[in-house]
Amino acid sequence: MFKYAKLASMVALAWALFYPAKSQARVWYSGSSSNGSYELEVIVNSVSLPIYHYGGHSYIEGIMGQRYIIRVHNHTWRRVEAVVSVDGRDVLDGRSASLSKRGYIIPPRSFIDIDGFRLNTYEVAAFRFTTVPDSYASRTGTPWDVGIIGAAFFPERIRHIPVRPRPPVVLREKRGTSPDRWDESEQAPAADRLGAGSSGIYTHKNLGTQFGERRSSVVDQTSFTRQNWSYPAARLSVRYDDRRGLCSIGLGGFCYPYYPPYDPPPYYPPQQRDDDYAQPPPGWKHFSPWY
Repeated sequence: MFKYAKLASMVALAWALFYPAKSQARVWYSGSSSNGSYELEVIVNSVSLPIYHYGGHSYIEGIMGQRYIIRVHNHTWRRVEAVVSVDGRDVLDGRSASLSKRGYIIPPRSFIDIDGFRLNTYEVAAFRFTTVPDSYASRTGTPWDVGIIGAAFFPERIRHIPVRPRPPVVLREKRGTSPDRWDESEQAPAADRLGAGSSGIYTHKNLGTQFGERRSSVVDQTSFTRQNWSYPAARLSVRYDDRRGLCSIGLGGFCYPYYPPYDPPPYYPPQQRDDDYAQPPPGWKHFSPWY
């Protein structure tokens, strides 16, 4: 018995050493960027980047140096709290992403724009595509989470106020239903509520997100009580990489030949002697136009 227990512990240790990235990737996202009730977009220059679907995941193409904004939609009738992370780092405190972190409050049937890692209540550090070694996740010690933007949505708990009974002649609701009960159809599918979907980690990553320049972004704090503290109503995500990275995972539309930009060689004019041309008189640069 002791021999089997020792063998099992060695196997578990080997698994933890061989797969450190996947064990710490905090996979609590689904593969989709929208589920009807909630939606996740990436905005560059006021335009939403097109989303490509492959292998059960959503992808966008990023370009080195681009600044982007995360737009989170709430299509439901009540407020929700969106816990958003970039490359496995929470956008509010910059630490490892977790469902227990606080998030942004989105009004009913509205959206918000998140334009950087928050520095305080009036400034953020901009989101910019950069190299993986220069990304915020790599610089803070978690390079394996690079390449994914995720959001978890927690609807607000509604406190039902008891309704005074009305005379029977006025009751016209169908038996077994309640006009005060919120619509269960707005919940996310069971697969999303249970966190279905794998991490989809691949090795050919070329882009990460930089902890960019300081920008003005004012927010305020408010009170909010989740309907369910541990289980969000939906988990959405969108993965990103440059053209070569998307080609390496199987998106064939990005596999056209790569032509590096033309960089002409520096031009050095031929050496000329000063006495080959007319020499200006002393003080010529200070002459008046009428001289």
